[in-house]
Amino acid sequence: VPSGTTLDLSSLADGTTVIFEGTTTWGYSEWKGPLLDIQGKKITVKGAEGSVLNGDGARWWDGKGGNGGKTKPKFFSAHKLTDSTITGITIKNPPVQVVSINGCDGLTITDMTIDASDGDKDEQGHNTDGFDIGSSNNVIIDG
Repeated sequence: VPSGTTLDLSSLADGTTVIFEGTTTWGYSEWKGPLLDIQGKKITVKGAEGSVLNGDGARWWDGKGGNGGKTKPKFFSAHKLTDSTITGITIKNPPVQVVSINGCDGLTITDMTIDASDGDKDEQGHNTDGFDIGSSNNVIIDG
């Protein structure tokens, strides 16, 4: 995905299934993001076996996270999802906060792996927390 660009899946038709295969990467740009935006009703998002959404966070990591330094894009915006499922997604090296859930009703996330361990070196990958949830109902995160 080109730098400074959101992979915009916010206008999907009801009942759409999105399957990520292989490795998805984003170009470098200092901006607020998100890198990925998904919205809709009865949406299914799946990661195929071995697929990775790689934020290549080391390009942004400066040990400050969202508290200054480089402007870092948030990774995954799951807003306004209704009766939807996200499953089998692997996220590696997010620049900063990983999954923002807001305005959702009936969202189930299963088998999601978030690996920001490369940022542990010298504590560079600060604020790579997993989930921020607000103004949502019936959200289940399992595995």
